[in-house]
Amino acid sequence: MSPDSSRPASESTASVTAVALALLLLTAAVPVAAGTGTDAAVAETDPRGVVAQADDAPENRTLVAMQPRIVELFPNPTAAENRGEYLVVRLPERGNWSLSDGYHEAAVPANASGVVALSMDPANTTPLLDDETAIAGSGGVGEPELRALDGYFPLAASGDRIELRRNGTAVAVVDYDRAPEGHRWRADWGEWRPRGYDARAVARTENATVRPFVLPDSPRMPIEPLRGADDRLFLAGYTLGSERVADLLVAAADRGVDVRVLLEGSPVGGFSAHSARLLDRIAAAGVEVRVLDRDPERFRFHHAKYAVADDRAVVLTENWKPSGTGGQTNRGWGVVTGEPGSSATDETTGSEPAADDLAALFREDAAASDARTWSSFRNDTEFHESGTANESYPTRFEPPAAATADVELLTTPGNAADRLVEHIDAADERVLAVVPRTGGADNRIVRALRRAADRGVDVHLLVSGAWYDRETNRALVDELDGEPIEVAVSQPRGRFGKVHAKGLVVDDTAVVGSLNWNEGAATENREVLLAIEDRSVADFYARAYAADWRGGGVHLPVGLLGGLAVAVAGAGAVARREVAFA
Repeated sequence: MSPDSSRPASESTASVTAVALALLLLTAAVPVAAGTGTDAAVAETDPRGVVAQADDAPENRTLVAMQPRIVELFPNPTAAENRGEYLVVRLPERGNWSLSDGYHEAAVPANASGVVALSMDPANTTPLLDDETAIAGSGGVGEPELRALDGYFPLAASGDRIELRRNGTAVAVVDYDRAPEGHRWRADWGEWRPRGYDARAVARTENATVRPFVLPDSPRMPIEPLRGADDRLFLAGYTLGSERVADLLVAAADRGVDVRVLLEGSPVGGFSAHSARLLDRIAAAGVEVRVLDRDPERFRFHHAKYAVADDRAVVLTENWKPSGTGGQTNRGWGVVTGEPGSSATDETTGSEPAADDLAALFREDAAASDARTWSSFRNDTEFHESGTANESYPTRFEPPAAATADVELLTTPGNAADRLVEHIDAADERVLAVVPRTGGADNRIVRALRRAADRGVDVHLLVSGAWYDRETNRALVDELDGEPIEVAVSQPRGRFGKVHAKGLVVDDTAVVGSLNWNEGAATENREVLLAIEDRSVADFYARAYAADWRGGGVHLPVGLLGGLAVAVAGAGAVARREVAFA
């Protein structure tokens, strides 16, 4: 059962147990489930639940491994005409196996068994396969065998329904929607992943020193760590358009710091000529600049916004440009970890784990095959002129003193969306969410907000009122009208230009990062978020949130932001808790 299920945890556990028991009784399983978005559906109902059961029960694991299964799909290679597309199946024994999509049918070679890769173009498929396919399909036993399909059987990149049949009867089915270019789907993943990408586990640092801030109020906060770097300075972003950030990178390189920059090569609207000029100067100073822009790309967009400066890390919702970190337009959230005096310093390395985790992520992404050098990228790219923000706004929220908190580094593709849903599903008191746009009422994070509101948690969702978001966000307000969740379109009223923050306050935890909630962001983009478990940090963001919700006015006491305005009425009765922002 996925974390965004509306069933309670006990029912979810019972469901998984029932699946395992059913597999013990059946010699063949024919479950079918439909995929949504870019996720495909796996044949064994819920692969993650079954795998979890099999890990603890050898007899279950053996039985599951005997079931016919569609193990992997690769419908959309980056080669012309999708040359080399393939699928992988698990066949417990030889037999009369075939494939069907309702329009085309193809026979599987009669003597095939075990984990078998099937393709109409084996010569171009061979370089696309890897040893992990065998592990995914057979529990680590044997190697995948590549066989030519007997017949014409194309895999549609726009979506399809594939049936694995035995003696003409479907025994395993996968439904999928759009297959992103260069991405594979595996039953054990339950999602599309780009070639060359490995999912990262949640990285946790205990007792980190953290300092939250908001923009445009505190434009000095995201750059102060850059100014003081002595050893390493890694800056990752979607775009870079800030003169002062460029100056700090050049100055750091001049004093011998290891300075590196990693950016997205195809931002919406094109790569700006202003950014290119800045990067020319940065690269000329000896800074290693790399751009994610080579096929096959692991991510649709490198949308992360963070920096590592020695043992300090900066995680942002904003881009490295005047409208973002410059404080000249956007309402944004940010946090600095590893302030002097941090108690989280690793005694072995002498540095802060949170900064080291981000540095490792940076090195991994910058060293991948889709990362190009600046000179290579520049020679092949057309640049576009763009405007520059030049507004000023009042300071309403000074950064508080540093706090000691446990933090989690979350990333996408991979763990971030699941973790956000888990936090929301565990909320007892309050959920305050701010994001420019959501992807609609059926977005999985919005569904989690609605579930929390339904069970009495005080839930507010604030979205952008920018001209390009306004109509869609007003429609969301109308659609959720009548539900217990509170939804509003922001009204800056001169305190900032527009909402660009992507943040959550869930009870005593705050989440800050680059993840929008639109379709594909959590599964196709590189995003970076930090979850901070500390009441004082959560309350700081909650105060700024309350002011943004009202569009100005007197600050509310922190106690009123805790979702406790309504007392519990009667023994055992639960009243809806409300945060009065108006």
